[in-house]
Amino acid sequence: MYNSTDKLKKTQEHLEQEVTELKKKEVHLQQSLLLLRSTLESTAHGIVAVSLKGEIVSFNQKFVEMWRIPNSLIKSQEYVQYQAFFENQLKDPEAYCQIISQVCSQYDLETYGILELKDGRVLAQYSQPQWLEGEIIGRVWSIWDVTESHRLNTESDPRETLEQIKQLTQLQGDFISRLCHQCRTPLNVVLFSNSLLKRYISDSNDKKIQPLLDHVKTGVEQITKILDDVLLLAKVQTAKLNYDGKPLNLVEFCNQLIVQMQTSGSHKRINLLPQSGYLTACIDKKLIEPMIINLLDNAMKYSPSDSVVELKLFCQHGNVVFEVKDRGIGIPLADRQRLFEPFYRGSNIHHLPGTGLGLFIVKTLVDLHRGHIVVESEVDVSTTFKIMLPVVTSQL
Repeated sequence: MYNSTDKLKKTQEHLEQEVTELKKKEVHLQQSLLLLRSTLESTAHGIVAVSLKGEIVSFNQKFVEMWRIPNSLIKSQEYVQYQAFFENQLKDPEAYCQIISQVCSQYDLETYGILELKDGRVLAQYSQPQWLEGEIIGRVWSIWDVTESHRLNTESDPRETLEQIKQLTQLQGDFISRLCHQCRTPLNVVLFSNSLLKRYISDSNDKKIQPLLDHVKTGVEQITKILDDVLLLAKVQTAKLNYDGKPLNLVEFCNQLIVQMQTSGSHKRINLLPQSGYLTACIDKKLIEPMIINLLDNAMKYSPSDSVVELKLFCQHGNVVFEVKDRGIGIPLADRQRLFEPFYRGSNIHHLPGTGLGLFIVKTLVDLHRGHIVVESEVDVSTTFKIMLPVVTSQL
């Protein structure tokens, strides 16, 4: 009897030691995750979004540092003061008005140019339209410092500068990819250790240890999902996912996705409602797949267990349309303007796991196809996401 009790005690001590080690590894993974987020959010250039009215809507920290914007101005949120500030920074004050005028006169085109500041610095700027729910609502500018290269060659072509930034973006994407793969190694160690612990747990202490192991497993799955999302995003942004459009039977494709998701553990039903029995489009399968999976995954995650998710597939005005509708918790109006921002999560879903990258990836892929995405939602009633892609070739 003594030997049995002593053995049980030693086993329990061993398990507690293993759990402690797992917690340390979990902390290490969380630190790696923070590094990963910092790497993703940090960029070599400042980013600023401007509305159609010429008002500055948002900007990142790099933009603040680049223009040396005082905290008092940031806190004031007075856009008239911003205009005066930037005009005062520029060597040619009219350059600011010329840039803002692009929002109204040429907001459907990509633009680039050079800005000279009074302090001697030279900034390159590149802009493209910003879309929301199928409409252009303003422009997004990327700005970076090219002072040194400009001094070496004052007649340098801005296109050469853009090519340099593309190369830097490629390097950043490669770094993120390597970091993701490196993070997977400790994740695999944790999962393996977790499975070993489950084998040695006795019935007497199962109730005490099992919840801890389940918690570790859930944490690993969440971090793995973040790594997968970030890796996909890095590939898209560095153009590693080259568009390869081929004729695809969309009805068969959607049916296969639904079967895949239903057999992966979800008990919610997904109903496919195609316009016809056979619909084809010249489309890149590897790019469209994460779009639909993310929307269906969200629809199931934020819906009651007994509800049905609908996936409609049809043609409209030369576009192929994917429409995902749930009958779940809905999206508050205040959250919809930031819905496609990276790492942003709605105010009513904090109790549910998520990375905040899914919809950002969807929007990035939609933009890559030169398509549009719109959302309609009513809190505690339903949410509908509609993706429109101009790629339809035929239907029967």
